[in-house]
Amino acid sequence: MKPFFRIFTLLAALMLPVAVNAQLSQNKDKFLGNITTGWTNMDYEGFKFSDYWNQVTPENASKWDCVEGTKGSFQWYNCDIAYNYAKQKGFPFKFHCFVWGSQYPKWLKDLTPEARYQRIVKWMDAAKAKYPNLELIDVVNEAVGSHQADTYVMREALGGDGETGYDWIIKAFEMAHERWPNAILIYNDFNTFQWDTDPYIDLVRTLRDAGAPIDAYGCQSHDLGGMSGSAFQAVMTKIQNAVKMPMYITEYDIADESDANQKWNYQQHFPIMWEASYCAGVTLWGWHYGMTWVGNGSSGLIKDKKERSALTWLREYMQTDKAKNAKSPFPGMKKEASVYIKPATIRPHVGEPIDIEVRASMRTKTIQSVALYANNKLVGTAAAAPYTFSYTPNEAGRYDLKAVVTTTDNATYERMGGFKATAALDVAKRFASLTEIGSTAFAIVNEADQKAIYGTNNQNLGYDAYENAFDEGNSGYLFKLVKTTGGSLRWLIPPAGSPTSIGGSPGYLNPQPATGNCCFILGLNSQNGQDIKNGAVWDIQYVDGKGFSLKNVGTGKYLKTNDAAKYDEPTYFTFCTLAARSNSIEPLRPAADMASQSVYTLDGRRAPEGRLSKGIYIKNGKKFVVK
Repeated sequence: MKPFFRIFTLLAALMLPVAVNAQLSQNKDKFLGNITTGWTNMDYEGFKFSDYWNQVTPENASKWDCVEGTKGSFQWYNCDIAYNYAKQKGFPFKFHCFVWGSQYPKWLKDLTPEARYQRIVKWMDAAKAKYPNLELIDVVNEAVGSHQADTYVMREALGGDGETGYDWIIKAFEMAHERWPNAILIYNDFNTFQWDTDPYIDLVRTLRDAGAPIDAYGCQSHDLGGMSGSAFQAVMTKIQNAVKMPMYITEYDIADESDANQKWNYQQHFPIMWEASYCAGVTLWGWHYGMTWVGNGSSGLIKDKKERSALTWLREYMQTDKAKNAKSPFPGMKKEASVYIKPATIRPHVGEPIDIEVRASMRTKTIQSVALYANNKLVGTAAAAPYTFSYTPNEAGRYDLKAVVTTTDNATYERMGGFKATAALDVAKRFASLTEIGSTAFAIVNEADQKAIYGTNNQNLGYDAYENAFDEGNSGYLFKLVKTTGGSLRWLIPPAGSPTSIGGSPGYLNPQPATGNCCFILGLNSQNGQDIKNGAVWDIQYVDGKGFSLKNVGTGKYLKTNDAAKYDEPTYFTFCTLAARSNSIEPLRPAADMASQSVYTLDGRRAPEGRLSKGIYIKNGKKFVVK
């Protein structure tokens, strides 16, 4: 019986799932993590989480609707499972997430924006009381463009777009930083590598430049299936070069029934992300086949209690010296320095000084000095807080900022930032009501963006910086109001035009081309026109301290830029007159030397009038444009 018993025991042992090695990552500075399985499971079907992964993110258990589905009743049990497991095993836990236009409590949407804000405060306070020492936090999730239809629920509650366009996100980060100053605070989003790269860069860089306490950007990476390594490398580098901050790969998965295809993708992508010195860690989004949210669970790495070839390859790769020695922006997987550059405005005017504050603090060390650089030139050095510097941009354009914090042990920590300086808007008069405007011709300006709306010769609106929008070469940047029916309803037309000169179906807004006639602009079809009732009628409202909003009566949506009126939230414009502008140029040659019918360049050289290239020319002492 004993031999039989021994053989039976051996066979039974061979049938049990076993991990070949404990925790795939042997790198002390960056983690290879994963999520809970089936809401609460850490270990699953005999496979131990900690035999593979050394970081955990709850897939759902720390989302607001899971915690406070019933108003005022916080249920932390499911989140506790992952949190306590991570603490017991000694690896990082990430809270996912606080502010998201999805998976929030259903009752929140019925509240006023002010009441919603108070509930967000209570939500964060409750999490702070429960988990006072969080290490990693996805503060805001999926706010790019239309990624979540209900983003407005959070945006309204946290104060709206504001000067930066993302003031509400900055507010969320400030709230998180107040409660967890030593946590790594992350903005997280999807489609960052394939489709929404530029909007993602704009959002993250704006947060950074505005001085938000954002420590890293998270790229979910659900969009990498089939992407070559070279293409992935290029776009990952593009993002990093633009934002110059630590990165996390937060939700990587490859949904594919083919083991070979899944392995190919891992081989293409994983070494690139892992070996990047600015990558602080990688979290896979599920590991058991049939228990992941994409591809009917086909992104799982363990199927029928066996490791798929991608996982086998991943283990082999993680044992290489390159994987073990890959650098991280957060040594020891913790944040030592909190450094944020906060200019008084991210859109200063040329020639006007601005204050730039470097907010700096250390987790365990002591600051010796803080230096600030603008375009690689030293602005100043400070030895004690507040670390505030004055700087005057001397020309229009982009300015790159860098703060260097030196600690008493001679270690240094850097943070990048920046702003774009523009020429000041030379306003003669700002209007505060439609009545005040009357029949006066005025410019439409977004002072937050430091841009203005203007007409172009190709029958479309332009929207550009002041120095471009108000260039004499443009077809017109002044508008006037014509009253329709209703107290606040108006047409917007060129000063010399009339509503009846539009021709055909009205457009949204009508610029002043060089000929002085109206034209279609902002069309939603190939005709550059808008064939809808009231398509040229605007409900114009003034809000004290903000400006005028333009809501199109035909669509019920707001104007934001030179794009069609299609936005749910208002953008506020300044309606104003500008200081006197010259309509002609004094030639460099004496007028007597210039034939009255001849054409000259701006430097006084005679131009071949019959074959003029694009540009600005002088004829009869006045400028004209060839486009």
